[in-house]
Amino acid sequence: MRMSIGRRLSLLIASQLILAALGIMTSIVAFRRLTHETAYLRHYVFEPFVVISSGIESSNALFDLLARPSSDVAYDARRPMMELRSFVEQYQRDWLTATSTLPEALHLRAALDRAGELGLLNEELAAVDTIAAVVASLERTTGLVGPAPTAPFLRRADVEDLGAALAKLNKINLRYMDVAYSAYDRNRRLILLAFLSVCLAGVAAASLFGLAVHRAIVPRVRRMVTAVQRFRELGTYEPLGDWGNDELAVLAHTLNTSFKAIAERDKDRDRFLAVAAHELKTPLTTMKGFSQVALNQRHDAAVRDRALAIIDRQATRLARLVQDLLWCARISGGERPFNPQAIDVQELARRVIGEIEPVASDHSIRLMPRGDAHILGDPELLEQALWSLLVQAVSVALEHEPVLMTIDADSAGRELITIEVRGGKDLPEDLDRLLEPFAVIAFEGRRGEPRGTGIGLHLVQGIARLHGARFSIERRPGDIMVFSLELRR
Repeated sequence: MRMSIGRRLSLLIASQLILAALGIMTSIVAFRRLTHETAYLRHYVFEPFVVISSGIESSNALFDLLARPSSDVAYDARRPMMELRSFVEQYQRDWLTATSTLPEALHLRAALDRAGELGLLNEELAAVDTIAAVVASLERTTGLVGPAPTAPFLRRADVEDLGAALAKLNKINLRYMDVAYSAYDRNRRLILLAFLSVCLAGVAAASLFGLAVHRAIVPRVRRMVTAVQRFRELGTYEPLGDWGNDELAVLAHTLNTSFKAIAERDKDRDRFLAVAAHELKTPLTTMKGFSQVALNQRHDAAVRDRALAIIDRQATRLARLVQDLLWCARISGGERPFNPQAIDVQELARRVIGEIEPVASDHSIRLMPRGDAHILGDPELLEQALWSLLVQAVSVALEHEPVLMTIDADSAGRELITIEVRGGKDLPEDLDRLLEPFAVIAFEGRRGEPRGTGIGLHLVQGIARLHGARFSIERRPGDIMVFSLELRR
């Protein structure tokens, strides 16, 4: 089963929405991760350098005391010793990676593990312990902690050990910085890779779904366009073999149906033109022949009068046929204005019957009016409709069969005009086809020639629409054909 175009487009849109959502989620995660990494580097990797630098400055101050004798060592060493004690306590509390349970310490230990540098934890612990032990020793010798010595002093070995331990701790933190920055760079590359993956996945998905939509639409549309162009240029109907269940298949089926209808309409038009040409030729030939008879026998009054009468009937028939064609074209194009007036339908029917009787001399036409036959309508259009109905009724009637026209007016304001005749054996089963503009009502005249065309019934239907009326044709038992025109008063 072929996937519909709408479903393909829905999948394309859904895939792009999903990829856009993934891109947004990746951006949020990446932003949060990089923000966390930046904060981690600033607070846990870079800040210890500031504190270690202050510790080194305090150690240098003790070296200065060793270089110059002091009368009050305990007083002069108090400030750098307090700074060193504060440094040791803060470092052990906030930045001692080996024993800390802070998330930043756990993060750095994981990075050290990935880099194979876990040995730095023990070195850092040893350096901090050394600094703490030296600071405690210096506090005792200077009298800052414990019993006051008789002669406070600074031990050079302690100060040198302190400087060496601080330098080592600074070196360890530099290595920590390298490991942390490497981990940050690794995360940055992973985030960039994730972005590239999402972008490539989006491009690939869009390309695949777009290609699927292209393959589903473009070749079939091209076949349809080619078929339309060939039909327009050559008039040939080539069925489109695209019978799926998607939207383009429905369009292809519609085009097939339209092509077929147009082709059939063209055939009907050709048949109509042939019949119309014959209908026009017959009265013209008759008029030409009897005009020559009248000219040749101008001194024989009886022959001349008979020839003129035949010419008059054929001229009336010809004029009506041409009028049918002109009015049908004007009504279909909306050019014929609608001029409603009060009409006596009974009087109008008598006048039309009087005009058609000379043309249909082989059939008697009877009128049966019942009720008030006055309505509001266009008299010219209704006269043309009644003429066309009687002509078509005579056309389908059996030889010498009478034609019955009934005009019924009821209390509901309806005016029903029905024309009944026995005949119509050669008419199609689907009587609605007779209402098509190029349909042909074929009946056999005395010499077996088709003489009636469906343009009249198509015209009657158009006139009925202008009056808001209903027109129908039905076949009743006994080969009775009934033409009905229901009007409103």
